[in-house]
Amino acid sequence: MVKKICIISDLHLSSNPRVWKEANTLAYAGYDVVILTIWTSAEKRERDVEILQNSSIVYKAALNLIQGEILEIKRFLLRLRSRLSREIKRWIGIESAWCLGYAPGIMLRAAFAEKADLYIAHTEFGIVIGKELILKGAKVAYDIEDWYSKDYLVPERPVKLLQLLEGFALKNGVYCSCPSHSMAEALAKTYPSGKKTEVLYNGFSQKENADVKSIQSGSRSLVWFSQTIGEGRGLETVIKAISRLSQKTVLHLIGESVKGYDEQLKLQFPFEKGHELIIHPPVKHYELVSVLSKFSIGLAIENQYPESRNQTVTNKILQYLQAGIKILATDTKGQSEVANYFPGSIAIVPVNDQENWAEQIEKLFSLPQINRAEQLNKFNELFSWEAQEQKLLQLVNTAIND
Repeated sequence: MVKKICIISDLHLSSNPRVWKEANTLAYAGYDVVILTIWTSAEKRERDVEILQNSSIVYKAALNLIQGEILEIKRFLLRLRSRLSREIKRWIGIESAWCLGYAPGIMLRAAFAEKADLYIAHTEFGIVIGKELILKGAKVAYDIEDWYSKDYLVPERPVKLLQLLEGFALKNGVYCSCPSHSMAEALAKTYPSGKKTEVLYNGFSQKENADVKSIQSGSRSLVWFSQTIGEGRGLETVIKAISRLSQKTVLHLIGESVKGYDEQLKLQFPFEKGHELIIHPPVKHYELVSVLSKFSIGLAIENQYPESRNQTVTNKILQYLQAGIKILATDTKGQSEVANYFPGSIAIVPVNDQENWAEQIEKLFSLPQINRAEQLNKFNELFSWEAQEQKLLQLVNTAIND
């Protein structure tokens, strides 16, 4: 009999690639896969459906909050309760699951009704549901995508609750996974009574690798991408570093700019020194690596704060490797972990050190072309999704048949 797996999240698939990569792997391996989430955007749902086209995966909303598809009074009350819960935490200190997302009770009932042989809980909202499912006798695994109790530290965040949930997950989950060895080690030190956390990197499929024979990178171009271009992402320091460079350098940004932020960047940018700034609209995921391969240096400029950002390995640095280009990366523990394998193509720099960034950018430009075939072979072996899914299937097979 086919085993059923229910993946729990509260994000759209287009915003959560770890979920759809995992789901595709499990469905292809012959499992009956259901993704249970919360819909908040009709536009994002369209992208979700595109991602899952020709797939056997069942994609459901335990709660549909898309305007016009739910009674407006119900939508208002659910959003109000979530907002009030965050404000109560902010001003009084009382924490609840509603601080982390909408309607945990609705999600729990929908998840339990799936009667899955294994549940895999993603996102901080997922660990709330995962605990309740375990208490009801279900098998639950956890993918700790970020270090939730060390992430996005604002007054309304229920840090104590998140710590309790993380400790419970690491002790009671059939397995736990995370995106870096650095984070796995940090979790083990914080929760010594828990199980070993397995590492599944944020890599994408080898099928998306750049064609090394066709790559023609620009001579002095830098590229950075994200869904959102905004403050606090290191771009201000990049611009200051570029102002120190004597030869013309072009900075390419790919993503949707926060309203007015593109104008702020242009006011800071040293156009008068001959440098150029080009802002591109977002590109579809399957086009991204091909687009990135056209540039010289990819910018993986993550912050060390909060601690979650310091410990994780995001998809950004891994997709630059796939694109076959050189990389300037800040010295977070997660990125340093990756850089150890690519000393010839990744330059590690301190966060917010514009002088050092400028020196390392110039050094990367002056280095001979990297061996792209060798870089991609090592990426395939260590960081591609094919390398991760072998471990994922082993974990799931053991958990579901134990």
